[in-house]
Amino acid sequence: ESRVLLTTRAPDLRHRDYPNYPIAIGRRSRHVSLHLEGLQPDDAVNYFQSLLKLPPAPRLDLPFRNDLLALFDLVQRLPSAIGLLAAQLKDRQVLDVRKELEELMVQSPDNPLLASLNLSINRLDPEAKEWIKRLGVFQSGAMEPYLIAVTEIDETRWYKLKEQLEATGLIQVESLTNSGVLDNFIKFHPTLAPIMWSRATSSEKKQILNFYCQYYFQLARYLYIKDTDNSFLARVIAKRELPNLLFAVGSVIESGGEFACQFVESVNNFLRNFGLNKDRRELAKRLQQIKFEVGSDSWYLAKSILGEQSWSEKYYSQAWEIFQEILAGLSEVPSYQRCITLGRLGRCYLSMEQPQEALKQYQLSLDVASNLDQDQEVKRQIGILRLNIGDVLADIGEYHSARNSYEEALIISQDLRDCRGEAAVQAQIGSLELRQNKFTEAIKLHKAAFKTFQKLNEPDMVAVSSHQLGIAFQALCLWEEAEKSFRIAAQINEQYGDVAGAVESWNQLGLICKNLGKLPEAEEWYRKVLEGDRRFDSKINIAKDLSNIANLLQQCPQRVNEAQLLAEESLEIMQTLDPAVADIWKIYDILSQISDKQGDLSKVQKYRRLSRHSRANFAGTHYALRQYAQLMSLTIKAVNDVEVRQQLEPFWDQGIQLGKQNLVAAIRQILNGQRDEDILCERLDIEEAQVVLAILGQVEEKK
Repeated sequence: ESRVLLTTRAPDLRHRDYPNYPIAIGRRSRHVSLHLEGLQPDDAVNYFQSLLKLPPAPRLDLPFRNDLLALFDLVQRLPSAIGLLAAQLKDRQVLDVRKELEELMVQSPDNPLLASLNLSINRLDPEAKEWIKRLGVFQSGAMEPYLIAVTEIDETRWYKLKEQLEATGLIQVESLTNSGVLDNFIKFHPTLAPIMWSRATSSEKKQILNFYCQYYFQLARYLYIKDTDNSFLARVIAKRELPNLLFAVGSVIESGGEFACQFVESVNNFLRNFGLNKDRRELAKRLQQIKFEVGSDSWYLAKSILGEQSWSEKYYSQAWEIFQEILAGLSEVPSYQRCITLGRLGRCYLSMEQPQEALKQYQLSLDVASNLDQDQEVKRQIGILRLNIGDVLADIGEYHSARNSYEEALIISQDLRDCRGEAAVQAQIGSLELRQNKFTEAIKLHKAAFKTFQKLNEPDMVAVSSHQLGIAFQALCLWEEAEKSFRIAAQINEQYGDVAGAVESWNQLGLICKNLGKLPEAEEWYRKVLEGDRRFDSKINIAKDLSNIANLLQQCPQRVNEAQLLAEESLEIMQTLDPAVADIWKIYDILSQISDKQGDLSKVQKYRRLSRHSRANFAGTHYALRQYAQLMSLTIKAVNDVEVRQQLEPFWDQGIQLGKQNLVAAIRQILNGQRDEDILCERLDIEEAQVVLAILGQVEEKK
C-alpha cells in the first residue's frame, strides 16, 4: 500500500501515464497528477514541528502559531521553503527571520523559494558564500569524499563549512553504514545546486566541469572493475552517484572527449543492472554521433555498445550484423576484443534459434581465450562462455554435458570470488534441475539466486529467478505461489520495458488459468503473449503461442475447426526450425487430439506416430527414460527367456500402483508377440510411448 510522491516544476511530464488535464479526486489510476499549491496551515505547522526534532536541537522556544503561519504564508507554505526556515528558527526569533525574508522577497517577488534559499546563504561567512558556487556542478548531492575531491577544498575547511551548511538546512548528511559504505552522502537542498550553478562565471563552470567529468570517469571505471569482486559495495555507490555519473558522461559525449566510450561502457554496466534501459538507449544513440577510426579501441567500444543495445532490445539480426562488422574490423591475431565479439555472435545465434552455430562461435571464442594471458578478465570470460555453452546444451537436451559446463563455470566464479557470477550459474543449474523434474533442488537454487540479485539491485535477474520459481511451484501444483511468482516477474519486466521477459510470465499465467479451468482468462493471456512475440518476429515463440491457443480452443466443441487452423499454422512454422529446439512432437500431439474430435482416425494415427518419433529423436528423451532402464532391460531379455519374465512380476504391481497400468499392458502385449506400435501405443502418453519404442527398437536389433 505504499505510494511515491514526486514533485516537479515541469507543467507537462510528457508521458502517456500523465495526461495533460486534471484528474478528478477518487478516480482510479496508476498515476495521479495533482497541482501542488503548498501545505494546509495545520499541515505546515505539523511539518515544521517534525523538522525541529532533527539535530541540532533548537535553542529557542517554539514560536507562536500565528507568527509561524504569517511567516509561512510569505513562502506560500511550500515544503522546501519551510525546510529552510525551520533551520533558521532553531536559533533566531521568528520576527527577525520574517523581516529579513520580506527584504529578500523584494528582489525575487515571484520566487519565494529563492528568497528562502538566499536567507540561508546570507548566514554563511564570505569565504563559504564564494566556495559553495562549486557545488552547482553536482546533481542534488554527492558522496562526501567525492565532493571534497572535485571541489578541491581543504578537509579541515570542509568540516567547518559542513557545520554551517547543515545548520542552515542547505544540506543533509546521510549515513550509508547500513549499506556497507563507510562514507556519508551529502544531500543538497533541491534548489541549492541549480542556483549556485547559475551564479558561477563561464570560466568557473568550464574549469570545475572539466575536473568533475575527469573525476567521475575515474570513479565509473573504478566501480566497473569493483563490480566484479564486490558488487554489493559498487552498486550501493553507483546507485547514489548515478545522477552525477549520467550528467558527467553526457557532458563528455557532448564535448567528444577521448574517453567517452570507456565512460559509457562503465555507466552502461550499472544502467543495465538497474534496469534503466531508456537511459542506456539514449547514451548508445548519442555515442554514435562521434566518428572514430575503424579498428581503434574507441571504435570497437562504440560499436560494441550499439550491438549490445540492439541485442538487449531483441533486435538479434541487427546485433549480429554489428558484431560481424566489428569482427571484420579486428585483426585475426588472438585478442580479448576478438574473444568477446565471437562470444557475442554466439549469443546472437542462440537468440535466433541456431544452437549449433552458437556452439561453434562459443568454441571459437574459447580457442581465442586459451591463447591469451590468463588474467582475471580472461578467466571471467571463459566462465561466461562455459555458462553460455551450458545454456545451448540444455536447450538441445544434452543435460549431462550441460551440467558439466555449468559446473566448470561455477568453479571459475568461485575461484574469482565473483558472487554475481556464482548466482547466475546456480540459477542456470536450477533451471536445468527443472528440466529434469527435480523441483525441490530447483526451488532452493532459485530462491538463493533471487535473494542475491535483490541485494545486487538487478531487477532483470530478480525477474528471471522469480519466473523460474513460478515454474517449479507450478510443477508441484502450488498454484497460488506460482501465480505470485509469475506476477512479480511480469511486473518487473513490464516496469523496465522488457516485453520479451514479460511475455514468458504471461504465458505461464495463461497455463495456470487453463489448469484451473479458467479458459476465457487463459485465452486472454495467450493472445497477449502472441501479440508480444509477433513484435519480435520470433518464429519458434510464435509457433508455440499458436499451439497453446489451439490446444486451449480444442476443448470447446464449437471452436475445434478454429483450433485446427491455428495448429496447422504452428506446424508450418515448426517445420522450418532446427528440430533440436522446436519441440515439434507437441504440435503433432495436439493435431492428433483435434483429429480425434473431428472423427478422422487416419489423421489421428498419422499425427500420433509423428509425435512419437520426433520425440524419440530429441536428445533429452534419453534422460527421461533412465528411470525405466531396469524395466526395459528385463523386458528385452524376457522376449526370448520365459524365466526372466518371472522377474518382471514386481514391476507389474508397482506400475499399477503408480497409475502405469496402460504401460504394463503394452509391455505384456510385446511379450506376447505384438509388434505394431500403433496398437501398443494407443492408450499411452508421450513418455510411456517412448519406453515402448525403445523396447521395440532393441528387440528388432536382437533379431
